[in-house]
Amino acid sequence: MATEFNHAYRYLDTEVERQQLVDDIHHIRQQVIDLAATVPEAERYQPRYHGWTLGAMLGHLQLMDNLQLWTLKLALLGLKIPIGTGLWNAFNDFMSGTVFKNRLVETSLRGLERNEPRISEFIMQVPMNKFSLTVFDPPSSRYITVEQAMQKWFLFHWHEHFRTMQIGEGLISPDELEMPNEYDDEIDMDL
Repeated sequence: MATEFNHAYRYLDTEVERQQLVDDIHHIRQQVIDLAATVPEAERYQPRYHGWTLGAMLGHLQLMDNLQLWTLKLALLGLKIPIGTGLWNAFNDFMSGTVFKNRLVETSLRGLERNEPRISEFIMQVPMNKFSLTVFDPPSSRYITVEQAMQKWFLFHWHEHFRTMQIGEGLISPDELEMPNEYDDEIDMDL
């Protein structure tokens, strides 16, 4: 059965709201790790997620954690690096299809576990007056706020890949649910 995910942005003005985001990030990361653990060792390096192996998927998630955290830190310093969507996609395809294709799953899992506390600490410590700074989001080819990027990159991105993994493992069908192509531009004030 499919899990429904809410991809509406939320305000992160209070410590409680930030902690809820951190908790949601932990939950989706744990779901991905738990699902990865169900893949038989002999099948970890067979294409299964839109042509990616499990090693490639986990390597991609770890790489994106690192790149996106650095991108956010640079944005807080006033440095915005607009990487075009074409270059971003080519880089992603090369890394996932070639470099990470046979990456040891255990190596990526350790890296993902190390990244989570760094991401959580960053979210909890970003000064609120920095939330409205913008950062370039290559997949959408537009600038989004730091507040939105923390949600899109560390939560929504993981939701998307978790669904891809569920489909690859036959747990849900591609027709069972729709994934948004874009996220709500406005922050949902009701959350």
